[in-house]
Amino acid sequence: MKLKERRNFQVINSIRESLLDSEKDIEVLFSPMEFFSDIGKKFSEQELSYAVRYLTGKGYFDKKGAVVSLTSKAYDDWLFPNGSDDRKKIFISHASEDKNLAGKIKEELEKIGFNVFVAHDDIPATEMWRDKIISELKVSSIFVALRTKLYSQKQYTEQECGFALALNKRILSLCIDIKSSEMGFCSDFQGKQFETKGKDDVTKQIIDYLKAQLVVS
Repeated sequence: MKLKERRNFQVINSIRESLLDSEKDIEVLFSPMEFFSDIGKKFSEQELSYAVRYLTGKGYFDKKGAVVSLTSKAYDDWLFPNGSDDRKKIFISHASEDKNLAGKIKEELEKIGFNVFVAHDDIPATEMWRDKIISELKVSSIFVALRTKLYSQKQYTEQECGFALALNKRILSLCIDIKSSEMGFCSDFQGKQFETKGKDDVTKQIIDYLKAQLVVS
């Protein structure tokens, strides 16, 4: 994906997150630039204009670019068209060397009702792995990246991250013994930092963090 396209998706995702944080209906018309004043500090007017045009096509703005009706429910209806079933689909992206950690996270999240895909656990030996991964990326609503030092060295994990960006998935980056600036393709997304040195319970910390981010009241 080109840098400009990736940047556009980042703007759109930032706007979506702001919509999700909105606690009440917005019924009056006013400028999106005013509503997204905080976002405007991070992105250029041209980038915001592109995102507004995109969201206008999705029904969030009228054709003049004024806000019509924005609610957190409307955001959910768009992002999760099939309701709670879609909301619970998670794709865990990881380096092959980190499959045990991915498996433990999958096991714990499935205990609380999430449908979690981990390639090493869920792709039969006889199935076309590339097609399966693309299919699962498309139907998952949340993309969790286990970003260890090995993660950014793998071509396939960077491709998965790029695919998730292109599909406007919600991305949760877990930086394990690595800085956000070292994350490669998804480095623009703020990552939650974890350190394994001297911390035997890092797996529990990761699982607790994900539960707090994912569990819907």
